[in-house]
Amino acid sequence: MEIHDFIAEVTRRFTAHPSGGTRWDDPHEHRDIADEEYSQISEPERYAIVGARAKSWIDALEALELATAQNVEAPPWAYGPTDARAVLVTPVKADALSILVVMGSTEGIEDAVALGVGDPAILIGMEPFCGCDACDSGSDNLLTAIDDLFIGIMNGEFLYAEGKDWKLTVGVNGWSASGSQDFDSLIDKARSGTSIGRLMITGHPWLN
Repeated sequence: MEIHDFIAEVTRRFTAHPSGGTRWDDPHEHRDIADEEYSQISEPERYAIVGARAKSWIDALEALELATAQNVEAPPWAYGPTDARAVLVTPVKADALSILVVMGSTEGIEDAVALGVGDPAILIGMEPFCGCDACDSGSDNLLTAIDDLFIGIMNGEFLYAEGKDWKLTVGVNGWSASGSQDFDSLIDKARSGTSIGRLMITGHPWLN
């Protein structure tokens, strides 16, 4: 099975979900952001597509026997969904990274989703990152961001590392980092099997 076959199964399940038909364009594609948009969330209910997409990923992974899913205690992240429930998705394949899927509320949105890896879990991304109207870039971008978080872990490209005063995250869209380091060199070292920083998290692909 290729990753695009798996995404097709996720999409099939998402489309069948009651929220799966919700879609909206990027409201800022042809206009500037208005100042008042930074302090308002016009339609928080439409972000139910986020929870629906994450649930579709979990269900598809279980149905295709690529992973098992177990309800676990939500992590005490300083930034992330509140009133959260968490599901640990454990791959069948050895040496592949498990995914902690945390679903809860943030900024008046009831269906925020955050993903974590490692033990204890490190937060690697949350959607929507900010629910205000100013940060809204449309439903397609939102769903793609969720998919990219899952895909980056499943295809073995994900890498997280941190040192005393720096952090590095590598996913399907390249890398992001804070601090001052030769991050390209650090990534090369990690890919060659050398441990970098005081903490490094990576794993093998989920699919053959």
